[in-house]
Amino acid sequence: MEAERPQEEEDGEQTELLLDLVAEAQSRRLEEQRATFYTPQNPSSLAPAPLRPLEDREQLYSTILSHQCQRMEAQRSEPPLPPGGQELLELLLRVQGGGRMEEQRSRPPTHTC
Repeated sequence: MEAERPQEEEDGEQTELLLDLVAEAQSRRLEEQRATFYTPQNPSSLAPAPLRPLEDREQLYSTILSHQCQRMEAQRSEPPLPPGGQELLELLLRVQGGGRMEEQRSRPPTHTC
């Protein structure tokens, strides 16, 4: 038992050293990627930008919404079924009766794409 204790302590020290090295490398990498922020000498030149007309903002919102909807539709997939899953679903539909399932079914949301 005593011979194993030093090995466990050595493994723990090696793990600690490895974690320290990883943390140091990540810290250096973050510092290398850090941007320098310079404040302008003349703060009065930072006048707020005029607001866009309401129609422009609505058009921008509509464009963003349309693109996001298209991306979501492109990424949509059927859920995977386990082996024999389709047969189980068909059996459940037969046992519960198709009418009951249709009565409880909700309508999917309409897409604006």
